[in-house]
Amino acid sequence: MIEITIRVTSQTAARRLAAALRQVAADEEHANQARTYRGAARRLERLVRPHYMPRARRPRHPGVDEEAVRRVVLGQPPFPELTRDEARLACWVLTRQHASATEIADRIHVTKRTVHRWRADTPKAVNV
Repeated sequence: MIEITIRVTSQTAARRLAAALRQVAADEEHANQARTYRGAARRLERLVRPHYMPRARRPRHPGVDEEAVRRVVLGQPPFPELTRDEARLACWVLTRQHASATEIADRIHVTKRTVHRWRADTPKAVNV
């Protein structure tokens, strides 16, 4: 067995290498060796796949920026990036103004599912 270490400097290079490994696996006569190549290609592709990033940040400091919430509620773009508590507060205010879940999700940068989940919670769940 020979072990090789390869340093890939960009996501594009990693994708190219994964494609080359898949091509080599397709041409390989031995099934076990082809499986090894495909596994290496799969691990490379997993490394360059975008990772989950939450759309509403966790608060770094206590408190709510009322100005940021007001701008989102009034619809004054560009909409600021809200913390989780600010996004929840904006969701409740916009719900009281009869805004649709889609509109709320677009304004506060969360999914529609999150808006529906927050609407189902009691208003006391807003940490203000």
